[in-house]
Amino acid sequence: MIATVLWERELHQRGGASAFAVGPDCVVLHERRTRLVCLERVDGAVRWDVPLGTWPRGIVLAGDRVLVLPQTPYVLSCFDVRTGASLWSVPTPRWTGNLAVHSNTVVTGGWRGYTPMSGLDLADGSVRWTTPSAVTSVQTLAWAGGVLTGSGREAVLLDPADGSDLARWRLPDPLAGPDAKAFVPVDAERVVAICEGSSLVTLGLDADEPTPLGSYDPFRAVGRIRGSVWMLRSGNGLLAVDPADGTSTWSVEEDRRIVADPLPCGDGVLVGDANGGIRLLGLDGRTVEGCSLPGRRLDALAAADDGGLFFAAKGTFGAFSVGPEARLSTTSAAGA
Repeated sequence: MIATVLWERELHQRGGASAFAVGPDCVVLHERRTRLVCLERVDGAVRWDVPLGTWPRGIVLAGDRVLVLPQTPYVLSCFDVRTGASLWSVPTPRWTGNLAVHSNTVVTGGWRGYTPMSGLDLADGSVRWTTPSAVTSVQTLAWAGGVLTGSGREAVLLDPADGSDLARWRLPDPLAGPDAKAFVPVDAERVVAICEGSSLVTLGLDADEPTPLGSYDPFRAVGRIRGSVWMLRSGNGLLAVDPADGTSTWSVEEDRRIVADPLPCGDGVLVGDANGGIRLLGLDGRTVEGCSLPGRRLDALAAADDGGLFFAAKGTFGAFSVGPEARLSTTSAAGA
């Protein structure tokens, strides 16, 4: 197996500090500390480049629009993803965080209890609803006809149209902190909630009570791949579990730091490490093949829905592919 860099762009900042969102034909990326750029996926060419502000707390692609919430200035901005034209921009309270888009409503606020939560019209940024006072929310997630939020031992599915409750669950343990991913969608009816103590529970639209999956070694990142929920251990390992019952489906013991996210590839899973190594794992966690992106300190990997592969490294962002290594063909001479 060989990894080929298709294109690469200098960020003029750490790759891990660059928020990005991958769309069907483009990548929207924060770089140079205060710029937002849109790159063509096919070759990395710049589609547009606009001033934004400091490190975004959220970038969300919503059809032909991109929503961005920078740390400063205190505004929520909506751009045309095709041209970079500003469609609208609205002021936000200081310390506004969390950003989710469902249908035609943008839901923001509640980070660390600093601000109210609000629902804004995607078309023009006008306010549809807002909570009467500041609320505390974990990282929100658009899911199952609503927006998931919560804090402490409560998880709530909000109706984005008016902010009312669609569903509410009482959890056995408090949800994870405000800066960590709190929910991993499994399918249209189930989501896994990440709680304190490195524990996971499954919430279902048709279930009043959450289903505990178990407590695990401390982990620093979590997500879903090929029907399993994966966890990057705070050490250097990777564990995948079944979201139905929490049993291990496969695991990887590693002496190098694995980066998020593991990616689907063919019938297996691609895993990258901080030193630029790339490995293809079978669904039993065993290495099938390996290669590298030489000379790069990886911060993150990402995949598009159609299988396109991307990397954020120390100071750069790019696209890559993996394929079989070319082998030298030999032909025996006649009569030899």
